[in-house]
Amino acid sequence: MSDTQKGGGDPRVKTRIRATRAVAVVVLLGLLFVAPSWGRHGLVTEIMRWTGYLGLIAGVMGRVWCSAYIGGRKSQLIIDVGPYSMTRNPLYVFSFMGLVGIGLVSGMLTFTLAFALAFALYYRGVVAGEETFLSGLHPDEFGDYVKRVPRWIPNPRLYREATESMGLPRNVLITIRETSTFFLAFPLLTLIGWLQDTGVLPVLLRLP
Repeated sequence: MSDTQKGGGDPRVKTRIRATRAVAVVVLLGLLFVAPSWGRHGLVTEIMRWTGYLGLIAGVMGRVWCSAYIGGRKSQLIIDVGPYSMTRNPLYVFSFMGLVGIGLVSGMLTFTLAFALAFALYYRGVVAGEETFLSGLHPDEFGDYVKRVPRWIPNPRLYREATESMGLPRNVLITIRETSTFFLAFPLLTLIGWLQDTGVLPVLLRLP
């Protein structure tokens, strides 16, 4: 349904991508001088870090999975199979998992909760706009889809597989290329931690 069923050519999508990248740069600059208050190598931090790794991996793999169904289809039709049979916005759900994963890898619950809240508030409006768009484009089919499939929380009992080839392979490769940048969080956060531990970067604030 929503997420990319509108297509990458929409100028609003491009604006959203640019805004997301700008926010990512700001967050990274902030992380240069912030560290977890309970230390970087304790049990709590390790649990958070490994949970974050799993969340980030699941988010990346999930987005690739979604692109195998929706990639290149734009707003031509309502996709209601694969991940789109369980939730109307699986791409955003997996993006949320990846974002929370990055927050947990940082070792700071404060950042994690801030990421989650900002994402929820922002994409609530995004999805509302997309639903209005699709409702006007496919009123009957989309209305039925909304009745059957939840907007956010996936329902595995609704899962059903496609009976034919779906997304275009080229779009799957594009998603792999773009989404794999999420993995840069691993070396970047490790490098920042090392620079802070060695005193190269001053820690100006410690957060739980």
